Amino acid sequence: MEVKSNSIKKEGNDWREGEGIVKKQNITMGMEVKSNGINKKGDDQHDDEGIVKKQNVTMVMEVFDCPVCSTPLRPPIFQCSKGSFICLPCHEKLPESERTVSQRCYGMERVVKNIFIPCKHGCTNKNKIPYYRKEEHERSCPEGPCICPVFGCDLFAPTTVLLDHLTTLHEFPSKSIEYFVPFEHHVQPGSLVLCGKYNHLFLLDVAPLESLGHAVSLVCVQPETPRATIGCSVCFSCFKGHYQVSSLNVDSLSMPTRRFCVVPKVLGGDTDVLLKITIDLVYDLEDYELEEEDDDDDDYKEEEEEEDRAGWSQINGD
Repeated sequence: MEVKSNSIKKEGNDWREGEGIVKKQNITMGMEVKSNGINKKGDDQHDDEGIVKKQNVTMVMEVFDCPVCSTPLRPPIFQCSKGSFICLPCHEKLPESERTVSQRCYGMERVVKNIFIPCKHGCTNKNKIPYYRKEEHERSCPEGPCICPVFGCDLFAPTTVLLDHLTTLHEFPSKSIEYFVPFEHHVQPGSLVLCGKYNHLFLLDVAPLESLGHAVSLVCVQPETPRATIGCSVCFSCFKGHYQVSSLNVDSLSMPTRRFCVVPKVLGGDTDVLLKITIDLVYDLEDYELEEEDDDDDDYKEEEEEEDRAGWSQINGD
C-alpha cells in the first residue's frame, strides 16, 4: 500500500491531488480472453478456446469509489448525465429529472466484480474478495483477531487459534453442531465449546445460580457478529407436566455473563434435567439482494451474448 500526503479530487475527467491521502493497492483483475463465450465452473471461468486470465496490477482505489458518498462502487451502478459512476443509494437521492436520464452501467459492474484484493488477515480467501466487499469480509473474517471469552484471559487471536486455546489451555470439551438442528446437553456446571459452520465458535456456559438452580449462557466467539442473526433456543422439562422454552439473540465480543435461561433445581438432582438447544443462523435482506445482483449480471451476460450472435448473423448474411 502506497500512501501520499495529498488526496485525490476529481475535476472534469482528471484526478488531482488535494489535502488528504492517495492510496494505491496491489489488486488482482480478471482479464477475459473471450472467443465464443465464457462458462463459469467453480471458481474458474473457461471459454470455448481459452481461459479467463488473472493479473496483479497496482491501481488507485478511489477510482472505484462513488464520488458522492466515497464508498466502494457495487452493483447496481449507474452513470449520471455528467458521466460519473454512482451507487444505488446516491442514485435514489438524485432529482427525478436526473434519475430518468441516468442509465445502469453493466460494463462498470463487470469491472468491479473482477477486481479482487487480498484479505489483510491472510485468510484462505486471498485474491478472491471483491474490492467492494473488503470491509464486510474483514469484519467477519474467521482469521480476524478476537478476544478469548474466558474471564481473566487476555489472549487476542483468530478463531482458529482460539479453538485450540480453549480446548487445550482451558481444557474445555468441544462439540460440532449444525444450525437449526437441536442437540442435547446435561445441566451441570462447566463450559462447552461449540463449533459451527463457517468457522463459527460459541462458548456454552452452565453456572450455579445460588439457590435457584443454574444459569445457562451462550456467547459467539467472533471478531464481530456476522451479518446473519444468530439466535438460540433452550428447551427443558424439570418435572412431569413442565415444559419451558427460553430464547435470545446471541451476543458477540462480550463475556458469557448474560443469563438468558435459568434452570431451577429439581429433587432428582440437576443432572436429571436435559437441555435441548438449537442455534439458528438467519441472514438479513442485504445478502438476498447481493444474490439478486449476481442473477441480474448473469441475465445481462446472456442478453449480451445473444446480441453478439445476432450481430454476427447479420454480418454473415444468415
